Amino acid sequence: MPHHCGGMTPHLLSGESVVTTERQHVAVLAPATLLAVICLGVPLILIQLVPDHVNSSNVSGAKAIADAVVAVVVVAWYLLRVLRWRFHTYTLTTHRIVLSSGVISRVTESIALDRIQDTVVRRPLADRLIGAGSLEIQSAGRDGTEVLRLVPKPDRFYTQILQAIEDYRVIAYPGAAEQEGRAAPAAAQGSAGGV
Repeated sequence: MPHHCGGMTPHLLSGESVVTTERQHVAVLAPATLLAVICLGVPLILIQLVPDHVNSSNVSGAKAIADAVVAVVVVAWYLLRVLRWRFHTYTLTTHRIVLSSGVISRVTESIALDRIQDTVVRRPLADRLIGAGSLEIQSAGRDGTEVLRLVPKPDRFYTQILQAIEDYRVIAYPGAAEQEGRAAPAAAQGSAGGV
Protein backbone atom coordinates (compact mmCIF):
# COMPACT_ATOMS: atom_id res chain seq x y z
CA MET A 1 0.00 0.00 0.00
CA PRO A 2 1.57 3.32 -1.06
CA HIS A 3 2.53 5.81 1.64
CA HIS A 4 2.55 9.44 0.58
CA CYS A 5 3.87 12.45 2.45
CA GLY A 6 2.16 14.99 0.25
CA GLY A 7 4.17 17.46 -1.77
CA MET A 8 4.74 17.22 -5.47
CA THR A 9 4.56 13.89 -7.28
CA PRO A 10 7.49 13.38 -9.66
CA HIS A 11 6.86 13.06 -13.37
CA LEU A 12 6.27 9.37 -13.82
CA LEU A 13 7.41 7.24 -16.73
CA SER A 14 5.09 4.98 -18.66
CA GLY A 15 4.17 2.01 -16.45
CA GLU A 16 5.76 3.59 -13.37
CA SER A 17 3.91 4.17 -10.11
CA VAL A 18 4.79 5.65 -6.73
CA VAL A 19 5.54 3.11 -4.00
CA THR A 20 6.14 5.62 -1.20
CA THR A 21 7.24 9.17 -0.56
CA GLU A 22 9.24 10.21 2.49
CA ARG A 23 10.72 13.44 3.65
CA GLN A 24 13.36 14.15 6.24
CA HIS A 25 12.38 13.73 9.88
CA VAL A 26 10.71 16.81 11.35
CA ALA A 27 13.67 17.02 13.75
CA VAL A 28 15.64 18.79 10.99
CA LEU A 29 13.50 21.82 11.82
CA ALA A 30 14.68 21.90 15.48
CA PRO A 31 17.71 24.18 14.92
CA ALA A 32 15.66 26.58 12.77
CA THR A 33 12.89 26.60 15.38
CA LEU A 34 15.32 27.39 18.19
CA LEU A 35 16.97 30.12 16.14
CA ALA A 36 13.59 31.61 15.22
CA VAL A 37 12.52 31.73 18.87
CA ILE A 38 15.78 33.45 19.85
CA CYS A 39 15.68 35.87 16.90
CA LEU A 40 12.08 36.73 17.68
CA GLY A 41 12.25 36.82 21.47
CA VAL A 42 15.48 38.73 22.10
CA PRO A 43 14.74 41.74 19.85
CA LEU A 44 11.14 41.95 21.06
CA ILE A 45 12.31 41.99 24.69
CA LEU A 46 14.98 44.59 23.92
CA ILE A 47 12.46 46.77 22.09
CA GLN A 48 10.10 46.59 25.05
CA LEU A 49 12.90 47.69 27.38
CA VAL A 50 13.07 51.03 25.55
CA PRO A 51 10.92 53.54 27.44
CA ASP A 52 7.74 54.81 25.73
CA HIS A 53 8.91 58.42 26.14
CA VAL A 54 12.41 59.44 25.08
CA ASN A 55 13.33 63.15 25.40
CA SER A 56 9.65 64.03 25.82
CA SER A 57 8.78 62.20 22.55
CA ASN A 58 6.36 59.31 22.44
CA VAL A 59 8.12 56.35 20.74
CA SER A 60 5.49 53.72 21.42
CA GLY A 61 4.41 53.81 17.75
CA ALA A 62 8.02 53.26 16.60
CA LYS A 63 8.33 50.37 19.06
CA ALA A 64 5.18 48.78 17.66
CA ILE A 65 6.53 49.13 14.10
CA ALA A 66 9.89 47.65 15.14
CA ASP A 67 8.08 44.73 16.82
CA ALA A 68 6.06 44.11 13.65
CA VAL A 69 9.12 44.27 11.37
CA VAL A 70 11.07 41.82 13.54
CA ALA A 71 8.09 39.46 13.70
CA VAL A 72 7.45 39.55 9.94
CA VAL A 73 11.13 38.97 9.04
CA VAL A 74 11.61 36.08 11.49
CA VAL A 75 8.28 34.40 10.64
CA ALA A 76 8.98 34.71 6.88
CA TRP A 77 12.46 33.20 7.33
CA TYR A 78 11.04 30.34 9.42
CA LEU A 79 8.23 29.62 6.94
CA LEU A 80 10.83 29.42 4.15
CA ARG A 81 12.71 26.79 6.20
CA VAL A 82 9.50 24.82 6.75
CA LEU A 83 8.68 24.95 3.03
CA ARG A 84 12.19 23.75 2.15
CA TRP A 85 11.68 20.80 4.49
CA ARG A 86 8.20 20.13 3.11
CA PHE A 87 9.37 20.02 -0.50
CA HIS A 88 12.54 17.99 0.15
CA THR A 89 11.27 14.50 -0.65
CA TYR A 90 12.54 11.02 -1.34
CA THR A 91 10.09 9.21 -3.65
CA LEU A 92 10.44 5.52 -4.33
CA THR A 93 8.72 4.41 -7.52
CA THR A 94 8.54 1.06 -9.25
CA HIS A 95 11.49 2.13 -11.47
CA ARG A 96 13.66 4.59 -9.50
CA ILE A 97 14.28 6.72 -6.45
CA VAL A 98 13.49 10.39 -7.09
CA LEU A 99 15.18 13.02 -4.91
CA SER A 100 13.44 16.40 -5.08
CA SER A 101 14.21 19.64 -3.28
CA GLY A 102 13.61 23.36 -3.53
CA VAL A 103 10.69 25.72 -3.11
CA ILE A 104 10.93 28.24 -5.93
CA SER A 105 13.73 26.61 -7.88
CA ARG A 106 13.26 22.82 -7.92
CA VAL A 107 16.03 20.26 -8.30
CA THR A 108 15.12 16.66 -9.13
CA GLU A 109 17.55 13.74 -9.37
CA SER A 110 16.76 10.09 -9.90
CA ILE A 111 18.54 6.83 -9.29
CA ALA A 112 17.37 3.92 -11.44
CA LEU A 113 16.63 0.83 -9.37
CA ASP A 114 18.57 -1.41 -11.75
CA ARG A 115 21.68 0.76 -11.22
CA ILE A 116 21.72 0.47 -7.41
CA GLN A 117 24.68 -1.63 -6.30
CA ASP A 118 24.60 -1.19 -2.53
CA THR A 119 22.36 0.32 0.13
CA VAL A 120 23.40 0.96 3.73
CA VAL A 121 21.33 2.19 6.69
CA ARG A 122 23.21 4.27 9.26
CA ARG A 123 21.52 5.00 12.58
CA PRO A 124 23.74 6.74 15.12
CA LEU A 125 22.38 7.01 18.65
CA ALA A 126 20.90 10.51 18.21
CA ASP A 127 19.05 9.39 15.07
CA ARG A 128 17.81 6.23 16.77
CA LEU A 129 16.38 8.27 19.64
CA ILE A 130 14.11 10.14 17.22
CA GLY A 131 13.33 7.11 15.03
CA ALA A 132 15.36 8.24 12.04
CA GLY A 133 18.48 7.28 10.12
CA SER A 134 20.36 7.87 6.92
CA LEU A 135 20.40 5.66 3.85
CA GLU A 136 23.50 5.55 1.69
CA ILE A 137 22.82 4.47 -1.87
CA GLN A 138 25.66 3.51 -4.17
CA SER A 139 24.79 3.14 -7.81
CA ALA A 140 26.63 2.41 -11.03
CA GLY A 141 27.50 5.40 -13.14
CA ARG A 142 27.36 7.94 -10.28
CA ASP A 143 30.25 9.54 -8.47
CA GLY A 144 30.27 8.62 -4.83
CA THR A 145 27.29 7.71 -2.70
CA GLU A 146 23.92 9.45 -2.48
CA VAL A 147 22.91 9.99 1.16
CA LEU A 148 19.27 10.31 2.15
CA ARG A 149 19.59 12.04 5.53
CA LEU A 150 17.32 11.68 8.54
CA VAL A 151 14.72 9.45 6.92
CA PRO A 152 11.94 8.53 9.39
CA LYS A 153 11.72 4.76 9.94
CA PRO A 154 14.76 4.09 7.72
CA ASP A 155 14.53 0.31 8.08
CA ARG A 156 11.05 0.33 6.53
CA PHE A 157 12.21 2.56 3.66
CA TYR A 158 15.28 0.34 3.18
CA THR A 159 13.08 -2.76 2.95
CA GLN A 160 10.76 -1.01 0.49
CA ILE A 161 13.78 -0.14 -1.70
CA LEU A 162 15.02 -3.73 -1.66
CA GLN A 163 11.53 -5.04 -2.50
CA ALA A 164 11.14 -2.50 -5.32
CA ILE A 165 14.54 -3.54 -6.74
CA GLU A 166 13.52 -7.20 -6.65
CA ASP A 167 10.10 -6.48 -8.18
CA TYR A 168 11.73 -4.40 -10.92
CA ARG A 169 14.19 -7.18 -11.77
CA VAL A 170 11.38 -9.73 -12.04
CA ILE A 171 9.46 -7.44 -14.41
CA ALA A 172 12.45 -6.15 -16.41
CA TYR A 173 14.19 -9.52 -16.72
CA PRO A 174 11.41 -12.14 -16.53
CA GLY A 175 13.54 -15.16 -17.46
CA ALA A 176 16.44 -14.28 -15.16
CA ALA A 177 14.76 -15.57 -12.00
CA GLU A 178 14.00 -18.91 -13.63
CA GLN A 179 17.56 -19.23 -14.96
CA GLU A 180 19.01 -18.44 -11.53
CA GLY A 181 16.69 -21.04 -10.00
CA ARG A 182 17.85 -23.70 -12.46
CA ALA A 183 21.54 -22.76 -12.21
CA ALA A 184 21.64 -23.02 -8.40
CA PRO A 185 20.59 -26.72 -8.20
CA ALA A 186 22.93 -27.63 -11.07
CA ALA A 187 25.85 -25.96 -9.30
CA ALA A 188 24.93 -27.76 -6.07
CA GLN A 189 24.87 -31.12 -7.86
CA GLY A 190 28.22 -30.43 -9.52
CA SER A 191 29.87 -29.65 -6.20
CA ALA A 192 28.15 -32.58 -4.43
CA GLY A 193 30.24 -35.08 -6.37
CA GLY A 194 33.31 -33.75 -4.52
CA VAL A 195 36.71 -35.21 -4.10
